[in-house]
Amino acid sequence: MSTVIFGMDFGREKFKDRASEWQRKCSYPERRVFRRGEYVDIVEYEIPAATAAVRGRKILWFSDLHFRGCMETEALVIAESSEFINELAPEYIVYGGDIVTYSSGLPLVRTFLQSLPEKAGKIAILGNWEYGKRWLKPKDWEKFFASAGFRLLVNKAWSSDDVFFYGVDELRRGYPAPPENIPANKQAVILAHSPDAFIHISDRDTLSRSNLVLCGHTHGGQVRVPFLGALLTSSRYWRKFDYGLFENSQSGSHMIVSAGLGCSTIQVRIACRRELVLVNMV
Repeated sequence: MSTVIFGMDFGREKFKDRASEWQRKCSYPERRVFRRGEYVDIVEYEIPAATAAVRGRKILWFSDLHFRGCMETEALVIAESSEFINELAPEYIVYGGDIVTYSSGLPLVRTFLQSLPEKAGKIAILGNWEYGKRWLKPKDWEKFFASAGFRLLVNKAWSSDDVFFYGVDELRRGYPAPPENIPANKQAVILAHSPDAFIHISDRDTLSRSNLVLCGHTHGGQVRVPFLGALLTSSRYWRKFDYGLFENSQSGSHMIVSAGLGCSTIQVRIACRRELVLVNMV
């Protein structure tokens, strides 16, 4: 179990040996901003394609809306994000958990999700805040995302053409489990709300077959201090996986940790912009 105090996760089970194998390749100041909006940035990463068939495809990843349903800024963030995503027309759109703070925000979020390109493969996973809404069960969330054209993956896989997606259950309140079989002939993309969740399930077999891991949860710190970086990350590894692109020294796998689109308890961001993540497979 996790013990979270002032944004620090003091969970006992820390796979320090697994975490130490990940090296940061791109930090927040080094991120490549593909497009800067008034409220949202598009941050771009290039990831090696596992097969020639997936070269040139795009994944749009966004996470941590935390919408409350009563703030003017939320509508502006959604409008700009919807415009950007529709212009990019990615082959895959993936949402990474923590969708609302209050259930009053759900209609606004559903409208946003429904506005995204119909032809894209759309996938969602759960975050710890979804589990915090005790009146909504996993089946309710599955229906909610289905109503917006998204598949909810909770320790489940979905393949489209030559890309294999696997959604990991949330670590703090769920039961994350590794995939039983990752095909060797497809681009394997693992979706985990937090980097801690992937570290938790990343045995040698899973790690060796995972090409890309997409995570959120940390908000990039949400408040970043010059020369120091994130102050709070809600991670067992503190600033180890606060933000950016990481590469595993053993497997060559890549991990991207996003700053997300919303704010958690404190409704402020300092030196840490809201973002959509564009992944180009090259």
